Amino acid sequence: MPATRDGPVEAGGGTIPVASSLDALPYRSKVLIVAALCVALFVATINQGIVATAAQNIVADIGGFEQFTWLFAGFSLTSAVAVPVVGKLSDIYGQKPVMIWSMVLFLAATTACGLALDMPQLIVARGVQGIGFAGVMGSAWIIMAALWAPADRAKWMGVTAAGFTLSGVLGPVLGGVVSEELTWRWIFFLALPVGGIALVLLAAWMPTTPGSGSRSFDMAGAFTFGVAATAALLALNWSGEAFGWASIPTSGLFMLAIAALALFVIAERKARDPMLPLPLFRARIFRLGMVASITVTAGFVVVSIFLPLFVQGVLGRTATVAALPLIGMTTGVAIGANFAGQILSRTGRARPIATSGLIGGTAALFLLGRIGFETGLVHLTVLTFVLGICVSFGFTAFTVPVQNAMPARFLGVVTTNLQFARVFGIAAGSAIFGAILVIQVAGALPTFEPGTPRAHLADPEVIVNHERLAELERRFAEDPDLGSDLYVAVLRDSREAMAGAVRLVFTLAAGVTAVGGVLSIFAFSGRVPDDLGEPPPARRSA
Repeated sequence: MPATRDGPVEAGGGTIPVASSLDALPYRSKVLIVAALCVALFVATINQGIVATAAQNIVADIGGFEQFTWLFAGFSLTSAVAVPVVGKLSDIYGQKPVMIWSMVLFLAATTACGLALDMPQLIVARGVQGIGFAGVMGSAWIIMAALWAPADRAKWMGVTAAGFTLSGVLGPVLGGVVSEELTWRWIFFLALPVGGIALVLLAAWMPTTPGSGSRSFDMAGAFTFGVAATAALLALNWSGEAFGWASIPTSGLFMLAIAALALFVIAERKARDPMLPLPLFRARIFRLGMVASITVTAGFVVVSIFLPLFVQGVLGRTATVAALPLIGMTTGVAIGANFAGQILSRTGRARPIATSGLIGGTAALFLLGRIGFETGLVHLTVLTFVLGICVSFGFTAFTVPVQNAMPARFLGVVTTNLQFARVFGIAAGSAIFGAILVIQVAGALPTFEPGTPRAHLADPEVIVNHERLAELERRFAEDPDLGSDLYVAVLRDSREAMAGAVRLVFTLAAGVTAVGGVLSIFAFSGRVPDDLGEPPPARRSA
């Protein structure tokens, strides 16, 4: 049953009133705020696409291939830890100051990224950047949900998704062009003026909303949660790169994560104003929505990270060309988010949207797991376009219906924890699949005497560096003991090792995404428990 524009909406089984000062603003003011949010989201999200495309140029300049996945895993780790804290700070102080200071932190860290001299410095700067990113993204989605009545949220979420998806289209192109025509450092510096515009627009158009009035911040919960998330993600990443899965450091980190998680649960039960109210997990739609969000993003993130590596390292194309499949994916996300938002607003049926999208996304990832030397760019772009549409269906279906189904007073907590689940999924996917890729490449690469031309040709950092490849090709051709035929043979073996690792990662990602598809079948049924602080909703089929 469709709801009126400004009235309540049935979602997940009941009617939820709008409880926010922002929803009383004039329509024109709301649209201006949405425009300002789109600019802020553009600045925050374009960075990911740019770095993904330029990563190979960064490695070629400052080295650190074994650590390069931490450009994404470290960013995602700090984002995951910060997102729930952002929700709580927004509840206490209001959305505007949290959004403004998050933008300031993000831009300061972006400057530090551009000034980094080596991979460790860049990873640290990216970690700080992730905290600012979490604040921008978390605050933006809280504000979006508070602006619009539940019946309109899906539609406007789709519009906003199209806005920041533009950054996903431009990001890979700019990353390739800027890193090749200028230097990779300018991919960070060019974001600063646009970020300044976002700050001005937010300051001018975003009203100051009152906080809860409470100054009770759940420090124990925030600390134990941060320790648990950090230890778990470090264990996942280091178990594949620095240590074995059964090593003492890895086991110790996993044990620390479990202990901190137990302390977090105890802290949340005792807290007067917990960071994450545990009764929310009694609602099936929230519980399964969180798990599905983790699995879907963990499977989805591998394409944006490792497909450019395949195009440059295996197919031997430039960073600019490597951006084309990512443009296809982000275009699909924009189209899919708008389409899914419109369908959801008109029908209110979330299950078919989520299930069909995630089944299609699983199929696209599985087909990406079959790519090889003969795969063309058009083929890759079509697959990523379909993947973008399908996964955006899943994202939409696991956002607005969960917000609408839960009590209105939990809107901020629900929104930021769904965002946390996605960021955690990105971090876990980056760490786990990155470790798998590094191990597979190292094990499959041909081995030669260190320091020889053949050994250089079996170095992943050389494979993605076209200038060094050209130099090695010349050395092979001029050396009668080597020759051009040997150059071609060794390079093909090295590229096949990288291709096999990428195929394995995509195939495993398909399995992870399939889990989200299964969960979507069961998530949108049942009713929200009566004891979450609101009147019980009536059951409604999704």
